[in-house]
Amino acid sequence: MSFETQTAARMPWADDRPPRVLACEDDPVFQVMLKAGLQAQGLPLTVISDGGALEAALASLRPEILLLDLGLPGEDGLSIARRLRRRHPRLGIVMITSRGLAEDRLQGFQEGADLYFVKPVDLRVLGAAIQSLARRLAPAPPEGAWFLHGDRSVLATPNGGEVVLTHNEHLFLNRLLRDRGTVVGRDELMAALGYAPDPEGAHRLETLLTRLRKKVRDQAMGEALPIRARHGSGYAFLE
Repeated sequence: MSFETQTAARMPWADDRPPRVLACEDDPVFQVMLKAGLQAQGLPLTVISDGGALEAALASLRPEILLLDLGLPGEDGLSIARRLRRRHPRLGIVMITSRGLAEDRLQGFQEGADLYFVKPVDLRVLGAAIQSLARRLAPAPPEGAWFLHGDRSVLATPNGGEVVLTHNEHLFLNRLLRDRGTVVGRDELMAALGYAPDPEGAHRLETLLTRLRKKVRDQAMGEALPIRARHGSGYAFLE
């Protein structure tokens, strides 16, 4: 049995972090292939071998996506999916199994699968499917708030405007928005942007912010970017 494990391009995610993925799979060979193939696509993966460890893993890891084998020791994957669909309605369930008959697929979807893959699996396709499912399950941006669309490098404004960002503008805003209302140090921001921690780096940071403020005003009908400088320390995104 062969599995495609070629490295694919890293994928962007809605909040600049990959979804948390948990796999319940008892085949040790496929465990290794699965982990290597998804990590090569920027998807960190935690693997457990049976359903007995599942509830503890769900509680501690809080995954968005579960990869679920059907032929597990102990409780069958279909039974697990049925139970999880009731308890965790927003959990994405991806079944991966050797059961490929139409009746098997139908039962898998009836028991709660969002996606159903038959082994052997092309891990590039699996990674893309996880990306798509995670985006569909992600909560919608709150109305009337600033929101960074990491997959498109676009800043949504409270009044419904959109501002297209450069790479560095995206990095800058992403770091600030991770800790809204908290001052992020100047040195930390320069490090996130790859700027040297010296006066020239500080000047580049201030120039980036000045241009970003103007861009937001121009593209978002005069809305003001709520970033406040704290003299000698850093910047905070306040709303």
